[in-house]
Amino acid sequence: MPRTDNRYERLDAIERRLAQRPEGWTTGELAHELSVDPSTIYRDLLLLESRGTGLIQHGRQYLLDHRRSLHTIKMTNDEVMALYLAARLLSRHSDEHNPHVVKALEKLADALQAKSPLLARHIYQAAVAVRSRRTRRDYIEAMEVLTQGWAEGRKVWLRYRSSDNECTERLFAPYFIEPSGIGYACYVIGYDDLRESLRTLKVERIAEARITETRFSIPDAFNPQQLLADAWGVIWRDAGAIEVILHFAPTAVWRIKESIWHHSQQITDLPDGSCLFTLRIGSTLELKPWIRQWGSAVEVLSPPELRQELIEELRAQAQIYGLVVMKTEGTTNG
Repeated sequence: MPRTDNRYERLDAIERRLAQRPEGWTTGELAHELSVDPSTIYRDLLLLESRGTGLIQHGRQYLLDHRRSLHTIKMTNDEVMALYLAARLLSRHSDEHNPHVVKALEKLADALQAKSPLLARHIYQAAVAVRSRRTRRDYIEAMEVLTQGWAEGRKVWLRYRSSDNECTERLFAPYFIEPSGIGYACYVIGYDDLRESLRTLKVERIAEARITETRFSIPDAFNPQQLLADAWGVIWRDAGAIEVILHFAPTAVWRIKESIWHHSQQITDLPDGSCLFTLRIGSTLELKPWIRQWGSAVEVLSPPELRQELIEELRAQAQIYGLVVMKTEGTTNG
């Protein structure tokens, strides 16, 4: 690496390297990495410790104690805005009181106070809003145990209640945790010893969780971004196995074109101003709520199974509202 003469840049580089190598560095190794004298590195380490970086020395090795470290981050106004948007999404992700979300937002607000008091105030207000929500202790405890298992590579014992109310016990290796904007839910993907396969579990359905001493390693071939690429949300099956074709009325076309809803989407304009919206996904389960929100502006053309499911839902709704449903597909009389 080229010589770093700017001390502040060098301090940041040292801290990043300490964070990236748990086994630590010697002053000689860091000096070689940064092309400076070992005595310079030694003085830099003393300054980092005085700034609250949380260094531990084992023999000749210097390690970073993440439990004590305080990280200083320099950000532009645009980067502060990016954090603010992330914080807003975080505060709206769950309908429950999560104390860890509250603490994270409060710490972020404190850190941004000097740089941008306006954004700091709004982030703090987001923390207040989360604190006012209901608390579900079993959900918080499950998230804490899953987080520990994920971070430390240790399997978790779970008592899990499925969507059909079946309660089972299992050992589970958490590979990845993914939030979902659908239903304020959070999911964990990993290897399930009970089913002997890779599974996705909804964290809100975990009744009890305990960390175990059984170790696991995430396979090199496991790629969550690739796994979820063909999912509409977090439920995946056979990648891209289902082709969905939707017909959108002219009144909805501008909104459809305004966003990228899925990486596989294709939009075909029709002469009357409407369009066909085509995509390939692994499961239609999470897609249905999105389709419903468009009301009469959308029609499912394919697959036939999905079309029939929505037709049956409309018939059931018509009965609830006292409408007479004709036998001809898709027509109703009031």
